[in-house]
Amino acid sequence: MADSEHLRDLKTVWGDSCHSMWAELLSISIAENTVRGRYAEISKLISLDEFSYAPDVRGRLGVLTKDSYLSRVSKYKDAVITNRLIILSASFELYLYNFVETYLAVRPKFYDQSLGKRTTVGDKIYGEVMKVRGLSARIAKMAEEVPFLIKSLAVGLEYVNDVYMLRNVLAHRAGLVDAHAASSLKHISFRRGDRVVITPEQLMNLAVPVIGVAEALDRKLVRR
Repeated sequence: MADSEHLRDLKTVWGDSCHSMWAELLSISIAENTVRGRYAEISKLISLDEFSYAPDVRGRLGVLTKDSYLSRVSKYKDAVITNRLIILSASFELYLYNFVETYLAVRPKFYDQSLGKRTTVGDKIYGEVMKVRGLSARIAKMAEEVPFLIKSLAVGLEYVNDVYMLRNVLAHRAGLVDAHAASSLKHISFRRGDRVVITPEQLMNLAVPVIGVAEALDRKLVRR
């Protein structure tokens, strides 16, 4: 079965984001190596956006001297990686929204093609699913209402939960882990009070199962 349009969109957004992440990390490393290699000839007072030709960032970095840059390199790299969690969660959430709509739209019991709108039953299911908070909980509700089987997705949904939890910590708690988040995470570990920072390997370990859940859901779009 070919991927749906919405799954292709998810994979494109996530793939482009990953490629951009690697390019950003490469750029930071190139700049770091340049500064270290030419450290003696760079004035300790000059801002690096004056030392290098980068018109898009001119005046946006404050006075980013060679020493302040080198002291922040690890933070720059951490932010480039960690903030991808928000993109992963948001793009999966959009896929899930489109999945629910598409699943209902291709089944006459839930969608009246002649009227171009959901049936009363379809509207009820849509409302019940969309009022549920949490991505895996929404999937579980959809499976309960339609119904379809999701037992095989149990482990993958734990990763979806982790990504969604970390996204909420980043978006609503400035990346600071609280007790609830610390106790809820299954496949990555943080303690209460930790700041969410992840490595590229941890990011990909979270992303692969999440994309796998989307692929499994996509196969359910085929009418039976």
